[in-house]
Amino acid sequence: MLGETATSCCARGWQAGFETEGAEMRSLTADELRGVWAAIPTPWGGDSRLDTGALEENVRRYEAWGVPGVYATDSDGEFYAIELDQFRELARAFGRAMARTSMDAAMGVTWSHTRGITDRILASLDAGIPNVHVAFPFWMPLARPDVPRFFDDLAQAAPQARWIHYRTPRGHVLPTGADYARYRKQFPEQFIGTKLGTVDIAEITEIAAHAPELSHFAVEYATVPAALAGARGVYSYWVNTMPGWTLETWRLCEQGRWKEAMERQARLVVWETDFVARLRQPGHNHGIIGKARAALSGVLVDAGQTRAPYYPVDPALIGALRREFEEYWSQSERNR
Repeated sequence: MLGETATSCCARGWQAGFETEGAEMRSLTADELRGVWAAIPTPWGGDSRLDTGALEENVRRYEAWGVPGVYATDSDGEFYAIELDQFRELARAFGRAMARTSMDAAMGVTWSHTRGITDRILASLDAGIPNVHVAFPFWMPLARPDVPRFFDDLAQAAPQARWIHYRTPRGHVLPTGADYARYRKQFPEQFIGTKLGTVDIAEITEIAAHAPELSHFAVEYATVPAALAGARGVYSYWVNTMPGWTLETWRLCEQGRWKEAMERQARLVVWETDFVARLRQPGHNHGIIGKARAALSGVLVDAGQTRAPYYPVDPALIGALRREFEEYWSQSERNR
């Protein structure tokens, strides 16, 4: 395991009650983790500096809309282009902003090796944010026997952290529901949920049925069928474009108004496949597309900058997509 490293020493310091750099937010249980969570974009200023003013303003806007939770530094937060020193800066700024609200917070801590992940977990804890999204290292696949060892290393380094496993194909190993049930039994305090990066309803159903003790979250393409299968929430990019519409769609799921909810699901999927798919044709992905979606409505503050070597979508394409957005989504839809 990790042994007596700088990482484990830092973890003991956090356990001993050293003052964190931001007000401590609550550690969630599986039962408390639910609803629409916003994927906050990382706002960059000139020279790839973090724009903390924009970050704070966007957090205030989420609270005004009634969003229950916000998470930073997953794919839409450009985690893949943020080194540890700037991750710490971002964690501190995000923690300060979230501590002023009633919303729950989480941070993505994915990296290419265990030490990089535990360093980011500790930075999140130091910022007062105990809830973290953990994907498996994304360059070299873990061997199956290494998976429980990986989680054991995280638990030893930072037992206070609460894990939401980011089940993405980029992590290569895709646990089943039976796997998640085992992990939950092995780590009952730390393991609270999943982020299921799949639209395969058979996979989602199998996971929710075999590991009902965990809080399973869907992604936008499969929100409504996943809710029918037992998902408790959605990790959302669309709330950054149409917040009221997104929150109302989830309320329809909570109320069991499935026909109305599914009509909205279909409308969003058609928009994504007929329009947003054109952003993928040049090779754009993740945080680049996330910022392009948010730019369609301007409900967030963001200069549109992204982190090199990943550059923003061409302004002409954004302009064309914005006109299509205004034609496809009526004003009444955008306002609800």
